[in-house]
Amino acid sequence: MAKIFWVTCPRCQGEFYCHWDELRHKEIKLLCPFCSHQFLDKESPKITE
Repeated sequence: MAKIFWVTCPRCQGEFYCHWDELRHKEIKLLCPFCSHQFLDKESPKITE
């Protein structure tokens, strides 16, 4: 089973999940599915691993 983490968008506060191996600590921008804001995981106000 793939490991995931939950991330909160710093703009709209929407919560969504991402694949750990592909996106966590990789300096790749995440795309919020709610408001289309792009941000790095370290910019998120809340991450649940």
